[in-house]
Amino acid sequence: MSYNVSNYLRQCLQSLYQSNTSGTFEIIVIDNHSHDNSCLMVKDEFPDVKLIQNKENAGFSKAVNIGLEKSRGKYICVLNPDTLISNDTFTVLLEYLINNPNVGCIGPKILNPEGDMQLASKRSFPRPLISFYKLIGLNHLFPKSRHFGKYNLTYLNENHIHSVDAISGSFMLFPRSVLNEVGMLDESFFMFGEDLDFCYRIKQSGYDVIYNPNTKIIHYKGESVKNAPYDMIDIFYQALYKFYNKHSGEFSTWNVAKYFIHIGIYLRQKLAYLRQYVSRITSFALDSFAILFSFISAIYFWYPYYYHEVVTASSFFSHWLLILNFFFCWLISSYWLQLYKKDFLSYGRVLIVAVASVLLSSTLTYFIAVFAYSRAVLLITFLLTTFITAGWRIVVYLLYRYGKISLKNHAPLFSRRAVVLGTNSESMRIGHLLQYTPEAHFILTGYIDNENHSDTELFLGRMEHINGLIKSNKINEVIIPEKYIQIRDLIHLLNKFSDVNVNFKMVPIGEERLIGKGVVENFSGVTLMDIDLPLFDKMHMFNKRLFDILLSSLLIFLTLPIQFYYILSQKFEKISIWSINNTRLEIFQFQSKIQIIQELPQLYKIFNGSLSFVGSQMVPVTQDNPKLILKPGLTGLPHLKYSNIGINSIRKFENFYAMNYSVIFDIEILLKSIFKI
Repeated sequence: MSYNVSNYLRQCLQSLYQSNTSGTFEIIVIDNHSHDNSCLMVKDEFPDVKLIQNKENAGFSKAVNIGLEKSRGKYICVLNPDTLISNDTFTVLLEYLINNPNVGCIGPKILNPEGDMQLASKRSFPRPLISFYKLIGLNHLFPKSRHFGKYNLTYLNENHIHSVDAISGSFMLFPRSVLNEVGMLDESFFMFGEDLDFCYRIKQSGYDVIYNPNTKIIHYKGESVKNAPYDMIDIFYQALYKFYNKHSGEFSTWNVAKYFIHIGIYLRQKLAYLRQYVSRITSFALDSFAILFSFISAIYFWYPYYYHEVVTASSFFSHWLLILNFFFCWLISSYWLQLYKKDFLSYGRVLIVAVASVLLSSTLTYFIAVFAYSRAVLLITFLLTTFITAGWRIVVYLLYRYGKISLKNHAPLFSRRAVVLGTNSESMRIGHLLQYTPEAHFILTGYIDNENHSDTELFLGRMEHINGLIKSNKINEVIIPEKYIQIRDLIHLLNKFSDVNVNFKMVPIGEERLIGKGVVENFSGVTLMDIDLPLFDKMHMFNKRLFDILLSSLLIFLTLPIQFYYILSQKFEKISIWSINNTRLEIFQFQSKIQIIQELPQLYKIFNGSLSFVGSQMVPVTQDNPKLILKPGLTGLPHLKYSNIGINSIRKFENFYAMNYSVIFDIEILLKSIFKI
């Protein structure tokens, strides 16, 4: 059954055709009224596949049953479209079925894209007591306990064959004779629970359900669910209700336990909703703690130092309105700048929120008498809050970069250190997109292959050394062209890195998409959008110019001694670069090995408006005229990728910057340039 997962379906079908299946076989794809190009893709690229197009999404069970009715084989496999099978998957499992006639259903070891095993590969039926242990989390606390770890059978060796209660519905292989005996999937289950019910009926008929880890598949769990226009959390828990109600007569303790189970399911359902926002809630909680801690520290420091007063509990209570005022201003600023809705890990955005909060708060303290407390306390609070709120975000990023934690959400400033496998034309095409696409927040570290077929300077080493190369280069993401590696080898690779914090993403042939766990990223596709160039709005142009004047003035004043030294020593040189309107611009730079010192003379050009802190690439007049639409800048989007890029890439970056400009964006680019993250 397929629903809006065209790219995953293509890879799944390709893995089926690449498998070592002996004899004849048929592939049936049931499309549940997808609105992407799934059906067209199957018709064009896999004409031998039997495609059935439903006119509505009637749910997983009904769709599978349609395929089961149309199938003609002696053995049947129900397979999710977001899976990749190994070359030997059917060979291994069919051989086991043939040699063990009492087996009613069999499944392989299922891996996540990261290489670790999906717990749903083997599990028990959710009997009341087993479910209760899972609902209160005892299965996670004691996974090796035969008593508490029964839900996912975590106490069993995952590398041994076991007879289990149930296997995952993402891959179920069974004889047609068993299907004829136990019947089709129960269509009252719209999605979820139907695999449990099917396995339950198989066990009730006297057959074994087998988990066989001698072959493995990859399952990109939840892709069809992600695109479904339904409340999938509600559907999941409703499926549990259905299963219990259907088989309640089989459980002697059901009449007593059902009330506790229903309460537990209700609570877990609400927690599942809450979990979707846990990152935002955690971020807000940490910032709130930072504000409170900063106020306490400011009072403890300022009053003994300036007023020579002993700080007591009443000192804090007497300032509660000031604390409330600052916190209220923080809420307004963060809402206005969408700090917790968008890019909650962006330290650049939180700096702007802190500045806006103190400005708004100080305004209120001046004009509203009841808030007239020590301005020094407010200023110290602002400085500490800024340091802590930005600091913990930078720490989180550094932990992510060095593989200590994983992040599902990437704030735009959080560049992803990537390596591409292969050095053929397809790998080089992907690498070029990673380098020169503004929307892709990647730092391309290089390429890994058995040979350097393209003679690229970014060749890191051979595949046999990939483990050490990934660790030594602090790689976060490995990008794999689809045809570069066989599925069997890919599974072996994922297993090898199952304990390393590295994300693996696959790029379908000829496309500009990255396919990984839970996400399909189009990082250079054609997108329809409203034409909006905020950079050229008069207010934004004024803000940008004001920002350049204020910051350049401050830096010119602070660096005067350094400037005098280099000018008196005549350690400077003149360079001619291209500017806007096809004009040439003469700039000076100091002769120093430190880039910041080199660029100090350019502060005057920023002050008079010839340059900007954030702008386009500086292109020497010895190169072709790039016909810039933005002033050259000390830094900018192209600078964050590579120092020298082509004219087409410069224009792409200029367009992206013009469409996404804001003062916050400029500050984020500056901070990223300074801290190199």
